[in-house]
Formats: sequence, C-alpha cells, structure tokens
Amino acid sequence: MKKILIVFLFIFLIPTLSFADFKEIKKKAVVNNPEIIFPIKKDKKKCISDLFISPDINYVKPILKVKAPSGYGLDDRFDNALSKFEDFSFPCSGGNIEACKNVKRVILEWAKANAAQRTGPSDGEGRHWNDTLTVNLYIASPMMAAYSFAKQVIKVTEVEDKIIKDWFKRIVKRNEHLMYKYSNYKLGSGANGTPKRAHNHALSSAMSHMQLGILLSDKKLFRKAFKNFEAAIKHQRKDGSMPIETRRGGRAMFYQARAMNALAVIAMLAENQGYNIWDYEYKKKNYHNIVKFFIDFTENNEIVFKYAKSMKYPGPAKNYKKQDLSSRSSSNWGWLYAYASRFPDHENVQRLKKWSQNKSNLNSYQWDIVHHYLNIEKKPFGSASWTVVEPNCHFTK
Repeated sequence: MKKILIVFLFIFLIPTLSFADFKEIKKKAVVNNPEIIFPIKKDKKKCISDLFISPDINYVKPILKVKAPSGYGLDDRFDNALSKFEDFSFPCSGGNIEACKNVKRVILEWAKANAAQRTGPSDGEGRHWNDTLTVNLYIASPMMAAYSFAKQVIKVTEVEDKIIKDWFKRIVKRNEHLMYKYSNYKLGSGANGTPKRAHNHALSSAMSHMQLGILLSDKKLFRKAFKNFEAAIKHQRKDGSMPIETRRGGRAMFYQARAMNALAVIAMLAENQGYNIWDYEYKKKNYHNIVKFFIDFTENNEIVFKYAKSMKYPGPAKNYKKQDLSSRSSSNWGWLYAYASRFPDHENVQRLKKWSQNKSNLNSYQWDIVHHYLNIEKKPFGSASWTVVEPNCHFTK
C-alpha cells in the first residue's frame, strides 16, 4: 500500500517544471557528460550501422565560402555536402568503425581548409540570415554531432582534436544568430511582441552553441540555448501556435515543424546532460500545447489560416490554404519521434493512437502524422538537417 501511495504521489503531485526551476537550470546548468552530444545507443536495431558507400566515390569536398541568396533560400551546395556526409555520419552514429574514421577524415579536411567561411554582411538582413542558417543547419550542428559519435568509437589525436574544435569554434562564433540584441516584432508583422530569439533561425544557432558547449565542456555556451527555448515556449499563442512561424503563408506549419524540431533537440541535449526541460511551463504554455496545435491542424487545417494569411516570407508556397507538409522528411516530422516515445500516455499521443486504429476517415495530413506515429522504431529517415541526427535511432527512448 505504501509503494502504491508513493507512485501516486510521483505521478500526480509532482508539478511541471516551473519558471523558477527553469531559471535555476538556465543559470547553473553544467556539462555533465563532456563530448557526448548524443550517446551511441546500446540497442542498435533501429539504427543505420552499415556503410553502404565507398569513400572513394563519396568525396565530401570542402566548400570554402558561403554564398546564400539575399532573398528566400539557403546555399544549397552545403545541403548537398550534408547529404554525402550523412552516408558516413549515419552508420557512424550506429557504431560503425570505418564510417567513424571517414567522419573524422571529412571534418578534419574541412577544418584544415577553414571551410564554410561566411563572407557576407552582419547587418541582420536577408543574406546574413541565410548565410548563418546555412552553416548552422547543414554544417555546424550535424558535423559536431557526428564528431561526438566518432569520438565514442575511434581514437582522435590531440593535434587533430584541437584543429577540429578550433574550426568548430570559428564557424559557430562567426555564424552566431541567437538574436538576443534584436528588438521584438512590431505591430503589422504578424508576430507582434514576440522576441526574435524565438525564431527558427535563432533556435538553429542555439542548437549549434549548445553542442559546441558540450564538446568543449563550456557551461556558458551550453546554457545559451535555454534562453531561446524559453522565449519560444513563453511566446506561443494560447492555442499552441507559434507566432513567428505560422504567419508564413503556405509554409506556416512547415516552419512551425522546424521550430518544434529545434526545441526537441534542445530538450534532448539538455536531457543527455541530466536536465529535464521538456515539461517547462509558463502560464499554462508548454511544449505539449505546441504539439496539440500541430495535431489539431492535421485534423482541421483551417485553424492556421487566420495566421498564415499574413503571408510573411512564404517562399514558394503562395497559397496559405494549402499547407506545404507533403514531404515525409525529418524536417517536418522528426519531433514526433522524440515526443511520442517520451510521452506515450499523454492525450496528444493517445489521440494519434486512436486515429491509427481507425484510418477510414482520416484526411491527408492525418494520414501523414499517423504514418510517422506507426513508423516509430521502424524505418529510419534518409536525412536529418533540422533534427541534427537520425531521429528513429537517436530521438526515441
């Protein structure tokens, strides 16, 4: 009876992480597991561990300078380089020794070449935004995570380690875009009063800083992302929509998903160092609420129209009534693998479970989210730009 009472108290009386608790983590968190960004899983059944391509034909050539457009878009050369790099980094993350040797070789070549130099302005305008996101998204975050995996499998000399880490420091610092000094969005922006540090670009920069902090055992760098995470949670709307992202026309939910991925990664990086920020709550606003809005949208896509019609930077998706979520890439759905495996009994996940048991009346958006719910711990993704690592292996519990 005593044991039952203790379990009851733990489940029902322990509050969610309060603002005061989170403030303490934000100020005092340290790196408890240096260099372990994501640990290599002991159970590798759901991980890619085979090296399918020869290094001789998969040369990941260093790209020296970043040249993103000043309008919409990134420097796609780096996306292509990441695709090639993932042929090594994915099996390395599954413990493949040969793949990890190639991960180290590629990163060392890029470091020695001082690749990914940002030569554009630092004026907060289009090219600056796109250059910094290019490097943080396609190079800094995935390569730091891969290097962490490699160091868990193979030896790296002190000289090599210094060359690589010095390069990581340069590219993360040069592409810092945390937006702490930016003013909040103004009236007419579609995100009035929201701090720009809640933007998906800022969250991407936060992920890079947090990972660099783990690699260097630098608590100040590690803590930086908490400020961005806090802003995104605090400044969601009551319905769970994210103001900065959902104003973007036909890509409103496309960008909400990317921000959700970034928040999930930050929560997992904290988790891997011994801190639970998943349940951080501010005035009844939390990550669960953001997830609920996304699931609500899949059932009734019209709920985002009142925000999406602002048509702020929609890219190619000009019709706000047709949300661009057709892709089954990790960029749209990776967050679900982390969330559903940690909160299987939450009403959000139970709702998906119910849908998966009766698919007859599902719309196309519901089909997509149910597909991913049923795919958890099964088929891996082929790419991982907004998730840093392959989600079905490293996001699931």
